Amino acid sequence: MIRCFYTAGTGMLVQRDRMDVLANNLTNVDTTAYKSDALISGSFKDLLIQRLHDPNGANAKGSVGPLGTGAHIDRVHTSFEQGGLEQTDRTLDLALDGDGFFTIAAPQGQRYTRDGSFAVSGDGYLVTSEGWYVQGENGRIQTGGDDFAVDGSGNITNAAGETLAKLRIVSFDDLSGLRKKGGNLYENASAGPERATPQTKVIQGWLEGSNVDVTAEITRLLTVSKAYQTNQRVFGIVDSSLEKTVNEVGRV
Repeated sequence: MIRCFYTAGTGMLVQRDRMDVLANNLTNVDTTAYKSDALISGSFKDLLIQRLHDPNGANAKGSVGPLGTGAHIDRVHTSFEQGGLEQTDRTLDLALDGDGFFTIAAPQGQRYTRDGSFAVSGDGYLVTSEGWYVQGENGRIQTGGDDFAVDGSGNITNAAGETLAKLRIVSFDDLSGLRKKGGNLYENASAGPERATPQTKVIQGWLEGSNVDVTAEITRLLTVSKAYQTNQRVFGIVDSSLEKTVNEVGRV
């Protein structure tokens, strides 16, 4: 019976963490290019129950069946499905229509993002909202200001029509190997080598919205809440049974 405590307890912990993930998705429903997460859970290895010293089961099979030992968090899956594109008419706003990420030079190393709400630093370089440099094919991109144009291939030209740089836009064969590092940035943990994205189109004056489906997330939130309450009731039932065992059966 004690085993039931562990089974119900691990179920409650998994549902609590799943609720945290869903709440974070809903919090970021208006965050530019945010990608929603989903918690994937699994079960611990089942125990095989066998009948021992049963005089009535001499000719029966010894195995009774499996006993579940609880649930655990397997991984957090990020959906990289593209969000809707929203027009801003701001020169420094860039959206990617298709596969890929902008490349960013962060203090901790190279990072990737689909959040194209950029700015221009005091020394004239294209940067993120944190002040980290957006990378072109040849390194940092110096625009000198916001008077520039970006074509669909990511080529940046100034008012005189001179090419300043080309945005470095890359993708990966295994997107599950990317890890969120805060600030809408991703780190290549195990996604494999970078690859070019010739089919991706850069759109100036637009931003990609969040890919969170509010209706679906609220539905999942309600389901998780009910699952948590069910495990909680099991926990209470087992606790009452143990109390009766100790206080009543023990006196007999």
